[in-house]
Amino acid sequence: TDPGIPLHLEADITQIPGRGTVKQVYDQIISDLLTASNLLSPATQAYKIRPNKTAGFAMLARVYLSMEKYNLADLYADSALQLNSHLLDYNTLTPSTYFGFPVYNLNPEVIFYAQSSSTDLYVSRARIDSVLYSSYASNDLRKNLFFRISAGAVFRGSYDGSSRNQFFAAPAVDELYLIRAECEARAGNTTAAMNDLNSLLITRFKTGSFSPYTATDANDALTQILKERRKELLMRFTRWTDLKRLNKDPRFFTTITRIYNGTSYTLAPGDNKYQWPIPDDEILYSGIAQNPR
Repeated sequence: TDPGIPLHLEADITQIPGRGTVKQVYDQIISDLLTASNLLSPATQAYKIRPNKTAGFAMLARVYLSMEKYNLADLYADSALQLNSHLLDYNTLTPSTYFGFPVYNLNPEVIFYAQSSSTDLYVSRARIDSVLYSSYASNDLRKNLFFRISAGAVFRGSYDGSSRNQFFAAPAVDELYLIRAECEARAGNTTAAMNDLNSLLITRFKTGSFSPYTATDANDALTQILKERRKELLMRFTRWTDLKRLNKDPRFFTTITRIYNGTSYTLAPGDNKYQWPIPDDEILYSGIAQNPR
């Protein structure tokens, strides 16, 4: 019943629909994705700016994960992987000065292409947290492919593959492996969860150097999978949603602190600032309520 975003479902631009509830918004997203998935072809598109059935299933998996409906996220991640489970062997890549990956249309892990641009997160300006950077093992190829060193670690590992100012925002095959692994761990299926995690990671480490990860139980598996999710999906527009859902669990909640110009800023679990403010002009024209700040 909480207020969500305005649901404008008619072509009449003079209508002011007000804010839909969170349930109405998610119901609309799911309905649209199910309709699309039924209509789209399972064939791989020649140009990945055009979606196929795999992309529809992948988006459903991502949305259900954000809703914490892990059984359905597992179902649709598995459905997508039945159509495309091809992982890119990072041993085959040689990064340039600024780019780590081939253009998206040549990357077999890219199911569908969507990107987001931000001058605030321009590659040469965005500095990666040193603790995160140090968490990559020396034989983990992501440490070199994802970053270059310039007054700290700078991200260059976008699956966009063609621009320093564009960040890949769509689900890809690696994300599907991580979604299915997490859901299997949450269901208590430790072996299946670790098999998926290891299937992904063996393509990320130097050939011959990877020792499969093991877990003592499902909780240990889940902890390992979430750590690798953080490291694999860097700058992929999943972190904000992950923080919000995982902050509900005392095992995984995170308090974020940043120091800027000598001032410390903190974002605590459950903080109202996890909700974006409604733009002032929108409130002026439509009269909808502002989110609590």
